[in-house]
Amino acid sequence: MKYSSKQLATAFYELLADKPKEHKQIVSRFAAFLQKIGVTKMSNEITRQFEITRLKKENAIKVEIVSAEKNRPIFPTKINGKKTELSWRTDPGLIAGAIIKIGDIRIDNSITRRLSELKKI
Repeated sequence: MKYSSKQLATAFYELLADKPKEHKQIVSRFAAFLQKIGVTKMSNEITRQFEITRLKKENAIKVEIVSAEKNRPIFPTKINGKKTELSWRTDPGLIAGAIIKIGDIRIDNSITRRLSELKKI
């Protein structure tokens, strides 16, 4: 029987959610299972599907911020009733401003992008 990456990711998520104290063993056994059924080439897609499943089940949304500033940004803990999971990093190459990615939406308000657009004129 063939399993889709979504089916495998959902099963993996449910195993981890059911037995939080046994994560190490579950991960090891799951990796061995993937190898046994010959789908290790699908691991990147399974990982992607796992993250989609996890966010959906936990009613959360990923927020990624890349900023020129060294101070961690202040960001709401919820957006449209969904818990935000904030990841942030500094990139001095932006000069100033930030790039914000919320789910599939990307907002680039960096000086680097604005200067690049001015060069095109």
